[in-house]
Amino acid sequence: MDGTVTLTKTLQRSRGTAEVGFRASALDRLYQSGAAKALLPRSYGAAQEVVLVNTAGGITGGDAYQYRAVADASRVMMTTQAAERAYRSSNADIASMDVQLTARNGASLFWLPQETILFDESRLGRRIEIDLDADSEVLALESLVFGRHAMGERLQKCHFTDRWRIRCDSQLVHAEALSIQDDLPLVLGGAAGAGGAQMAATLVYVGPRLEQVHADLAAVLPSLASRVGCSVWQGRLVLRLLAAETMTGKADLSHILHSMRGQQVPRVWQS
Repeated sequence: MDGTVTLTKTLQRSRGTAEVGFRASALDRLYQSGAAKALLPRSYGAAQEVVLVNTAGGITGGDAYQYRAVADASRVMMTTQAAERAYRSSNADIASMDVQLTARNGASLFWLPQETILFDESRLGRRIEIDLDADSEVLALESLVFGRHAMGERLQKCHFTDRWRIRCDSQLVHAEALSIQDDLPLVLGGAAGAGGAQMAATLVYVGPRLEQVHADLAAVLPSLASRVGCSVWQGRLVLRLLAAETMTGKADLSHILHSMRGQQVPRVWQS
């Protein structure tokens, strides 16, 4: 009763989980909670299309999101309704995004989200785990935009980590890790880093169509405006892209997907 007011400094955090499963091309599981939603628009392509939506409008320090998908004897394509935005964090908390994908019994699973935009002073840790069997295929694409260039922003301070693990028949076939934390102007501007690019992208393919996918990509790469490198070894294909401008990179990624025979491009990419 002395007029003292106690204020909590705990900030409200966003949480979201979206899980989808398809068996024999039919929906087998759909679960969603919090700010993560999974939409199933009508699709006239060969693949079942899943559009993920973050109803919070972005992600910031302390937020946590989980996305899971299982394709069992099915062809499934997953994307996002819009670019994911990693906003400035007001404290040291790190946001998390966990992606778990499973393809089995001759399934095709395509992880094709739109770009993730890293705002200055954002803090995000992402983890991607993929499991498939020898009869199935997975195509995973992730792209990063370094800052809000339309607003004249250049990244000066940021925390971003990315961890990929892909296993085929329980054997690790691809692993990589990325950490962007210190000396961002030097790292992003240096020739051994991003080389001044506004956007970077990684595409990984594992599956029985490896030679065909490689041939399709090799035919289109010389016509792209971005700097692109593609390698095939030990049962997987890895493509890296650096684009001087974000719109150029997005256009080149669309060309890459269109060049792959039988590959469906998410409809939301074209809106």
